[in-house]
Amino acid sequence: MEWMEENVQLGGQALRFVLARQFSAREEGQYWASLWPSAWVMAEALLEGASLEGMEVLELGCGSGLAGLAAGMRGATLTLSDVIPGAVELATGNLQRNGLEGEGLLLDWHEPPTDRQWDLLLAADVLYDERHFSALMNCFQQLLRPGGRVLLSEPGRPQAREFFADLLRAGFRVESQVREVEMYGECFRITLSEIR
Repeated sequence: MEWMEENVQLGGQALRFVLARQFSAREEGQYWASLWPSAWVMAEALLEGASLEGMEVLELGCGSGLAGLAAGMRGATLTLSDVIPGAVELATGNLQRNGLEGEGLLLDWHEPPTDRQWDLLLAADVLYDERHFSALMNCFQQLLRPGGRVLLSEPGRPQAREFFADLLRAGFRVESQVREVEMYGECFRITLSEIR
């Protein structure tokens, strides 16, 4: 995979990211090394929202770390997690490039840690494969402190409806809004949901 450093304007600030220049069909699975519209919308929402000072925040499936970086800019104590070691390394490196600190954590949703919880879980574009839905739901239940919340963004994948129905059946409350973002010459409609 080829890498490039890109300057990105987010929330009126210039940020530096290392990202994949491109990836081929042989490198399928390297999708985590890009900026995705769902993460962008989440990052914008975090920057528009209240301070996260004093909150412990975990980004699930961090990829390049964009949403986590926004949480760090709002004062969160940050943990960036992914099942892919290269993603954790990329995301923590992107934090450091922008003068922020955070912990990297290898985390498989099917085997989440049992000794830690966070105030806020960030999950951007994680509903791509329904085989992971029960594990992701378990992460929400196990990793979220009492009174905590999940911020989830997704681009309208058909299978996401079933996950949201499962959340409601499990007793979660979900408030959603649709936001639009223009990236890569296209307009994307992203559903941003707060889950408690």
